Amino acid sequence: MNPGCCVYKMLGYFYIFMTVVSEVVATAAQKETLDFTRILPTIIMVAGYVSSFVFLALSLRLVPMGIVYAGSAGLSIVLANLAGWIYFRDQLGGHQAAGIVLILLGISIIAAPP
Repeated sequence: MNPGCCVYKMLGYFYIFMTVVSEVVATAAQKETLDFTRILPTIIMVAGYVSSFVFLALSLRLVPMGIVYAGSAGLSIVLANLAGWIYFRDQLGGHQAAGIVLILLGISIIAAPP
């Protein structure tokens, strides 16, 4: 097995992780912009969404598209819910917790090697 292959794949997963973090930070900042009247959260939001797309494009070079989209979309949903619960004190009910578990299970199944 080519060791460089594994390094590139791990780099691709790192890019997926950075896509998710960038998107969740941007989404949290968007809530803080107060209809774009606060400049710093607006700048953070724009930078977060731009970097999210950059990292998404980079990850698509190294990881299959289905895994990239399942990972980035699913993990973004999970982390956005957790960020809302922790940072904004949003309620996290049992049905949402069950949905998070199912999303994580789905990502695990999609990303599992054949």
